[in-house]
Amino acid sequence: MKVVLGITIISLALATFSSPVTGAAKGLPRLRAEGIRIVDKAGNPVVLRGINLGGWLLQEMWMCPFVQNPPEGSDYKRIPDHVTLWKTFEQRLGPKDAAAVERAWRNNWITEPDFARIKEAGFNHVRIPFLYSVAESASGMEDLRKAVQWAGDAGLYVILDMHGTPGSQSNDHTTGEAGRNRYFYDNTMVRHSERVWEKVAKEFGSNPSVAAFDLINEPSGAPNPATLHLVHNRLYQAVRKAAPDTIVIVEDGFKGLDTTPHADVANWTNVVYSIHIYHFDAKSPQGHIENLNNQLPRIKELRGYRNAPVYIGEFNIEPHSTAETMATYTKTLDDSELSWALWTYKTVAPGGPMGFWGLWRDPRPANCVDPFADSAETAIRKMTQYRTENLEPVSELKDVFRTSRP
Repeated sequence: MKVVLGITIISLALATFSSPVTGAAKGLPRLRAEGIRIVDKAGNPVVLRGINLGGWLLQEMWMCPFVQNPPEGSDYKRIPDHVTLWKTFEQRLGPKDAAAVERAWRNNWITEPDFARIKEAGFNHVRIPFLYSVAESASGMEDLRKAVQWAGDAGLYVILDMHGTPGSQSNDHTTGEAGRNRYFYDNTMVRHSERVWEKVAKEFGSNPSVAAFDLINEPSGAPNPATLHLVHNRLYQAVRKAAPDTIVIVEDGFKGLDTTPHADVANWTNVVYSIHIYHFDAKSPQGHIENLNNQLPRIKELRGYRNAPVYIGEFNIEPHSTAETMATYTKTLDDSELSWALWTYKTVAPGGPMGFWGLWRDPRPANCVDPFADSAETAIRKMTQYRTENLEPVSELKDVFRTSRP
């Protein structure tokens, strides 16, 4: 349902939903996997309840305010993904101005107060999706450092998620480059990602507020489970060179948890297994609950067999979302001691709000940046509109994630 609020109501909502938190870092204890649970240094169980910072360091067009279709008769191609987006800007504006526009995007989409908002909303961690090339640039690493610092200051853990690998780990646009899927078919790509993870692990492995490294997001392009987990092992070993104590997350790539190797057999330690749960064919709110309940017995069985925690790294209850359904869904995960991260923190969609996709949203159709026509100055000016303080919280969810907070 599309709801447009007046300025006064928006201001009140922001005041109650944001409540910025200030102060020094909370001194978060390092977490580790112990049996089927994630625990702190004292052995106390910790259920990670968080949210993804989607669209920040890797743009997905469906949830970001960019014009995708070129003018009729233009030589430009349609923009389906992150890579095409920034190639188009560079082609039109040149490298320097294109870099300035991308910097403006990052500086406005996520800012320090966002972490306080997330903490106040009831979460205890953020999952940060990043394109591999982010970690290869000085400015990209600085973005990651700032995010980790800001999260720690707000009392939040961070999970760093390689959302897009060299060569792309599937055909999906979420890798940053739709239709490529070369990662598992070119060993130079795998070696490239090993070097990236060695660098990231060296940078953040000693920081206890970085709870985990998520090796490859949704690696569904692997030709078979054996290939997927051989690559997982290579990346695990790359991380362990610099970060012996940080949790490593291994995803099933939608191939099923039962295809993942037992950690003991693989000689992996401090590992968490991860799946993503979406039910796009749901016919009603209850359909999401039924889908989750149908999967839980097998998830718990495999968790016990592997003697390792399971993390739901992404989920949502679209379509047919309701606050009551979200509360029931997350409480079910909490009661099952399954850590989780909602997709996603914010959306500014070209057509306006999309249900519960985004904890914050623009209540109106977005004033989109046009990569085919906007000057650098115009694009940068538009991007200031996308700061969270200029958006609207999803009021139905204001208290949902606080209610069952451990």
